[in-house]
Amino acid sequence: MISRSRRNLAAFTSAASLAAGLLGAAAPGAQAAPNDITGGQISLYGGSTGVETVNADGTGLRSVPDIPNFGYTPNWSPDGSRVVAGWSQLATGRVTGTSSVVTLPWATKVRSSASYEDPAFWLDGQYVVFTTAGQLVYGPSDGSWAPEPLLTGAQEPSTVCDTHPTAGASGTLAFERRSGGCNDSPGIWTYDPDTKALTKIIASGSSPVFSADGSKLAFTRSVDGWTQLFTAAADGSGVQQVTTDPSDHLAPTWDPAGGRIAYEAHGSHAGSSDDVQTVRILDLASGTSTQVTGAGRGARPAWQPLRKNSLVRVYGSGSIGIDGAASRWTFDTSGGRHVPGLVAARSAVLVNKGNATYSAPAIALAAEKQGPVLMTSGSGLDSSAAAELKRSLPKGSTVYLNGGTRILGSKVASQVQALGYKPLRLDGTDLSALSARVAKQISATPSWIFVADGNEYHDPIAASTAAGALGYHGTGVVLLTNGKSVPSSVRNFLNTLNPKTTNMVTVGYNATQAMEHAPLDKVWNFWTIGGKTHEDVAVNLARFWWSAPTQAVVEDTWTWQNAVAGGSASATYGPMLWSSRATLSAPAAYYLGQEAASIWVVQTFGGNTSYPPANRTAIGSAIAASSAWTSTYWAANGNLPAPAAAAPQSRVPALASPGSAARPTAVPTVVPGRHLPARDAHSAR
Repeated sequence: MISRSRRNLAAFTSAASLAAGLLGAAAPGAQAAPNDITGGQISLYGGSTGVETVNADGTGLRSVPDIPNFGYTPNWSPDGSRVVAGWSQLATGRVTGTSSVVTLPWATKVRSSASYEDPAFWLDGQYVVFTTAGQLVYGPSDGSWAPEPLLTGAQEPSTVCDTHPTAGASGTLAFERRSGGCNDSPGIWTYDPDTKALTKIIASGSSPVFSADGSKLAFTRSVDGWTQLFTAAADGSGVQQVTTDPSDHLAPTWDPAGGRIAYEAHGSHAGSSDDVQTVRILDLASGTSTQVTGAGRGARPAWQPLRKNSLVRVYGSGSIGIDGAASRWTFDTSGGRHVPGLVAARSAVLVNKGNATYSAPAIALAAEKQGPVLMTSGSGLDSSAAAELKRSLPKGSTVYLNGGTRILGSKVASQVQALGYKPLRLDGTDLSALSARVAKQISATPSWIFVADGNEYHDPIAASTAAGALGYHGTGVVLLTNGKSVPSSVRNFLNTLNPKTTNMVTVGYNATQAMEHAPLDKVWNFWTIGGKTHEDVAVNLARFWWSAPTQAVVEDTWTWQNAVAGGSASATYGPMLWSSRATLSAPAAYYLGQEAASIWVVQTFGGNTSYPPANRTAIGSAIAASSAWTSTYWAANGNLPAPAAAAPQSRVPALASPGSAARPTAVPTVVPGRHLPARDAHSAR
């Protein structure tokens, strides 16, 4: 599938769009492709020292301390933030000195147990693809489920040997195939993840690698007893030999800026007849090569790509509040010109701007009913809410009132009706009853239920945002307990459901305690999400629910209005994290760092006081090679400045996985540090 991607998120000077190969024509204000990505360090396999990095001019050779001794065949994520490497098992980590190693699970369903080789990040960093025993295998870059074979048995029979996968910017995968076994002559094939088609593009060649813009391939071929470098177009046409000297040229890697190829050299250079191993760089324009490392130093070079990731700050100004800004960030103007990337609002949800906990269920409701969450006074419809209703919503549409008349008075309903909309009040005797009423409005038979304690807003908002990730499908709801007890309204709703077909997740300690002791008619098995702080709970929920997301939202832990507005606008796109104001909270920083290979944009909702410079710098450092490689965009009232107002969409992968790109499997794999206990770990009767 191709995920819904906002006009605004796709507009950031083609950062991820370039890596995804979807830049048809340059967006207004966007740079040309060569300026969007540049080359950084070169990673090497240093033998006993593990992964090493060196500058292209040969200076700065050093070992990477956080990923020692598993560094065979290192490779970079598309933004240069993380390295993947390994041998008996793969792991990813940063090279900046921050500890955030992620060890990928063992592969399942593979032909045989063998070493893991040739890892490469794929589809904008969401996946890692590698080979084992001549078989292509892939899995999420954050290890959220176990890698498994990429190709079917018919596509990859046991007689073939596939190695050296390389990811193209358009999503195409190229690899080396030996059709008669691993000792046969190699050719280069491609795999299209959209059509699932395999194509042989070069009859004789090995070790293919795409250029950063996806337009070219470099590969090797044996000529007169020496392994020489060749280049070709991405489709295999226009093959050219680019080296002729009497030496072996192995493991080519492109300079991300273009025009140069680094490689592992064996044999004579500059008139020497000695058989030495070095890393060299070939300048394609001049045909000359220069030595990077000393004799016998370095193998399997990989050139770091550096590209800009994005931090977006959505905020209101003047008469437009954060709810209006979030709505404009997401929804088209009704009756106006469609803006690519935005969606048409089909409904809206009104909440009391002074009541945090009653607002939490509105996030999942708005995500399901495809509309904004707007805030108003309880005594009457605020002019700002009325203005945004008229801007975004066609007349005759339903406007949900989240709460009884003591939360949103009867005058609010009459004013909504006077504007030409259909007010539908969702009421309940208390907050738990309201959550059950909202859940029924979403679906009488949801697939996923998130349970949180309604006595405080942090866990309910995080839970409702996760439920909203299933938006437009009517399958995710949030139910709120009263501390450690489950009120009758929630029990009655649960008793109408089938625990065998309905998944439950408890979010926070109180919710878990409530469900473990609830007097229910049926036995429920459920996952538990815990943590010492609300920041921990949100991160653990993100790890459980999302697999290598491309986007995330950081919310000011003290301003629930920002979180409700932002959660409803972003729920279908990525996880929500809580952070303190002064700087990025440690759990959020650690999570973003571990997910940096795939996350290329972080959104925040609210003004300067919620996210001061230190906080923004920490976010930039977490998701990119450094904070210098994150651009900040100010979306006042939900709108980016005009030069970046339109751009191509960013690709999100379309692959069959054990679960889906947005949620875990029906029975989650137990991976230490990644998933919570399996379903049968907790039950309630």
